[in-house]
Amino acid sequence: MVATPEMLARQAVAFASAKLAEREAVFAAGTLAREAGDFAFGKVSHDAIASVISEAQERGELVPRIFRDRRGTEYAGFTTPRAIEIERTMLRIEAAGRNMLQPLASPMGAARTVERAARQSARAGFAWTEDQKRSTADLLVSRDRVIAVQGYAGTAKTTTVLATYACEAERRGLTVTALAPTASAATVLGEALGRRGDTVARHLLTPEARMTGKDAVWIVDEASLLSAHDMARLMAGADKAGARLVLVGDVRQLGSVGAGAAFAQLQQAGMATTRLAEIVRQTNAEAREAVLASIEGHAGKALAALERGGGKVIEAATQDERLRALAREYVAMAPAERARTLVIEPSRDGCDRLTGLIRGQLVGRGELSADAVRFTALEPKGLTRAEAREAASYAVGDVVRFNRDYAGRSVSRGEALRISAVDPERGRIGLEDGRGRPIDWHPRQWGAGTVEVFEPRPMELRTGDRVQLTRNDREQGRVNGLGGTVTGIEPGTASATLKLANGREQRLDLTDARDCHLRHSWVQTVYAAQGQTAERVLIHADSRSTNLVDQKLLYVAVSRARSEAIVVTDDRERLVRAVYERAGEKQTAMTASDVRKTKALGAALG
Repeated sequence: MVATPEMLARQAVAFASAKLAEREAVFAAGTLAREAGDFAFGKVSHDAIASVISEAQERGELVPRIFRDRRGTEYAGFTTPRAIEIERTMLRIEAAGRNMLQPLASPMGAARTVERAARQSARAGFAWTEDQKRSTADLLVSRDRVIAVQGYAGTAKTTTVLATYACEAERRGLTVTALAPTASAATVLGEALGRRGDTVARHLLTPEARMTGKDAVWIVDEASLLSAHDMARLMAGADKAGARLVLVGDVRQLGSVGAGAAFAQLQQAGMATTRLAEIVRQTNAEAREAVLASIEGHAGKALAALERGGGKVIEAATQDERLRALAREYVAMAPAERARTLVIEPSRDGCDRLTGLIRGQLVGRGELSADAVRFTALEPKGLTRAEAREAASYAVGDVVRFNRDYAGRSVSRGEALRISAVDPERGRIGLEDGRGRPIDWHPRQWGAGTVEVFEPRPMELRTGDRVQLTRNDREQGRVNGLGGTVTGIEPGTASATLKLANGREQRLDLTDARDCHLRHSWVQTVYAAQGQTAERVLIHADSRSTNLVDQKLLYVAVSRARSEAIVVTDDRERLVRAVYERAGEKQTAMTASDVRKTKALGAALG
């Protein structure tokens, strides 16, 4: 059957709205029309697409909202009924769990627990802040199923508040589970709490997570990185299992890649929240002042504090000059200093260029080997669920893996399959396994919901290189985001030896796709840097990078450093104005009045 222009227009608008809704709770009407037009490849007119959008609005499939860009400028926009329902579900579960549980301790018992923990910490040379004491007591006496810990970066909430709470919960017979949105953050939390951490997504798939009983607590770090969809699933899972849920994060740091601002929205709706504002990470007053100023979006004060002793600000007109300045600053350090330094570049392209400059200088200095092994690395493609269903989203040479078996298709879970052909018109993709056996794949019919997609990128490794794993592989003991150092290479056999940050050593066969999920880690994006701590930080902040440089980037980047943050920018004053104008806040599908109604309902239930 040949699709009519009207059918194509409907299909295009449905795809565009599904794709945009996965990333943003509210999206611009103009962006929706443009995405639909791109999907239709010029086969339907702009008027036809506009007509379908209008009809979708009349049927309630698109709900009008005001879309605000990063500068706060308002445009016509839409959300979806599904986005609204996801947020309502999330808020409803939280409100229903208020005052429903027995506290872990009485106020007196909580005070004794806190003082005992603080004394133990003092003997080790670390004094607790009043914020840490109060927040720990708040968790112990809470009667709510869901409670939040809102803490600025560097308030040491994990090693004090969460560690003490977890220990007391276990002492009282509760099973404690450490969770986070990413594998690397889950590992860090797990180590701090003395147990294995897990990702939220994986935890919700395990049978244990679905067991009922009121003897568990789930502690979730970096909660601001959870989308509304993932937060709703997490809360529904905890509710079904009868588990307490402790959400830990910072609304001032980066939000989720997915749609919504769940952690902030829950707080706005009245979720019980204990707060930590006293920062202890920074080792000098000026660096701490720079962090506090960046939290409030006062970039001018933050940069001035850096120049008074918390670091410095370097101006250079062109991107090439700025990247070269960053590379010079970094390479000029002693190797031991570099190991305690974090280099942050907001864009992936900028990361690659800066990495090339740094590695080139290190090769010239003899700190990276002259010999190199060259191979094809596999980089996550980052498709939305809507894109994963469309053959046009794939390219010949891409590698896919399915997270379940498809016995009828002779496809095994985790098997690397290379794309040999793409037919967007028929929605068909040709796959080949490692033996060259062909597999016919129609993403709209099967597999799109379980597929991981990777694009090939040329890469070289030299002895001394710093790299990062980009995919979880439990059988091999590999965690996405875990770093390591190349300790040896064999160009003749395309192999390398890698010593991971956790002390384990691994031998990589770079002709095997399983061992090719790597990238250089000399430079980090700000998303990768969130959750890390370093002695000093080098930050590239181009004021003209509208979609990348904002208040949240400045705060996250500056707050990583204990002693010194160096900001390299095109123009100091323009950067100050840019940070002031761009809050970096994500929108929610529900309006402020909807949230206020939920808050009032929660208060009534309480």
